[in-house]
Amino acid sequence: MTIECAIYLPGCQIQSVAVDKLQLVVQAQTVTGESCCPDCHQKSTRVHSYRERRLRDLPVNCYSVQLRFRVRRFRCTNANCLRQTWTETIPEILERYTRRTQRLPQSLWHIAYALGGKPGNRLAIQLRMPTSRDTLLRILRASPHPQPAPPRIIGIDDWAKRKGQRYGTIIVDLERRCAIDLLPDRDSQTVAAWLAQYTSIEIVARDRSAQYAQGIQQGAPQAIQVADRWHLLKNLWDVVERCLTSLKPSPSLTDNQKEYIETRPRERFPRSASEEAHRQAKRERRIQQYHRVHYFHEQGHSTRRIARLVGISRGTVLRYLATDTPPGYQPRYVPGLLDPYLPYLKQRVAQGCTNTQQLWQEIQEKGYPGSSRQIDKWLRLQRRKLATGIVSSSGSKSGSNKTWPGTRTRLQLLLTPPEQLDAADSYLLSIVTDNPRLNTLHQHAQQFITMLRLRDAHLFDEWIQTGQAMAFRPYRHFVQSIEQERDAVRAAIVLPWSNGQTEGQIHRLKLLKRQMYGRANLDLLRLRLVPPPDEHHICA
Repeated sequence: MTIECAIYLPGCQIQSVAVDKLQLVVQAQTVTGESCCPDCHQKSTRVHSYRERRLRDLPVNCYSVQLRFRVRRFRCTNANCLRQTWTETIPEILERYTRRTQRLPQSLWHIAYALGGKPGNRLAIQLRMPTSRDTLLRILRASPHPQPAPPRIIGIDDWAKRKGQRYGTIIVDLERRCAIDLLPDRDSQTVAAWLAQYTSIEIVARDRSAQYAQGIQQGAPQAIQVADRWHLLKNLWDVVERCLTSLKPSPSLTDNQKEYIETRPRERFPRSASEEAHRQAKRERRIQQYHRVHYFHEQGHSTRRIARLVGISRGTVLRYLATDTPPGYQPRYVPGLLDPYLPYLKQRVAQGCTNTQQLWQEIQEKGYPGSSRQIDKWLRLQRRKLATGIVSSSGSKSGSNKTWPGTRTRLQLLLTPPEQLDAADSYLLSIVTDNPRLNTLHQHAQQFITMLRLRDAHLFDEWIQTGQAMAFRPYRHFVQSIEQERDAVRAAIVLPWSNGQTEGQIHRLKLLKRQMYGRANLDLLRLRLVPPPDEHHICA
């Protein structure tokens, strides 16, 4: 195939093709002998003059292409026409005032839509279509972008223009699974004005923002509001954590029986010399960080600046500044896989069985998932305590002490479905739910989680009534907030829609912002985020 066949120029005749480095220079001229006047549309064959026009075209193989047309300027033969002369045009290739063929901007539009300005500029150079980043963005902005089809089910959420300072609103069509618009702020009036344009909206999924709830009520009162299930579970997690934090030790118990004092079912396994050295090095590093934090604070640095200089989180900086002494080592007990089986092991040892492999096989039949190494460590510790006279008499009650896990562990145990807990976690949960208030909290929270998982709302009203009588004040406030948006939460339980797709589009929006180095205006972000109605969109 010759180069002339690879270059398609309808209505033109190729005269010559020359190679200049990595560029093909194509000389061509039109074959028509007449042209229509743009004003009076009368045909004319009178030629006024000739001129040369140079246009960029799509590349051929590894060569960029430059077209050089010898075009004619015609004279109008209509005496009443105000236009005297005009330059001939070719509708499919040659338009007025352009320096590119119509098919080249189509490819450049797709590059700009996918990559933006600077990355698109680098790709266009490699594809033998050299174009500046400003030209790519100009082509993207100049392309027609029709309005999307009227949506029926949408999701609304906020996105950060600048985190913590300026926010906008993203609107997603949940049926077509794509973003349809970006709003400059997250005010209720802006949202209401946008929703008022579309009377076809039936369902709106949102987070628990009061501004969005008000805007939806004003702009689309006919729509059903659906609270996002993830935010509901996140709010439940936070409120249960506050309940556990506010739980105080019972004054009726002795000091050795208080709820927050860890009574361990087993002693710690002895550490090796390397582990002790590693722990001491970590403690010295924390002390050094503590002194550096106070030094930079005295120099007048902000907490964010101190966090970056020291290499720790801002919360750790605030915690160090709130204390006058360096952080010390506070040992905490981490429950292990062996803990639920310690009463049985102590009983077997009291009966005289000290064989590691035999004990391991026996507790394996009871569900122990670990290895025999932990049993061997525990037996050696028991022998060492027996040799020093520390072990209590065999008549003492085995397993009478119980482990009170930390706040984070208790939180996970209370909110994890019971069927997903293993034997060790079920043992710890039984210890936590010995507290009557925590047992009630666990049952009520699990009932709410079950309603969301099974999409069953027939116990929703009863759940609200029982939640208003809970012993924990933060939890009562949470139930009251659920009651205030009862319809939205009930719709979240029953309907399959949520803000999951909206969060995914926000993630894509963040990617576009970082790809454009944070310099994209709202109109450019909207052009790159909102897909055109036709995937094979043609740029004019």
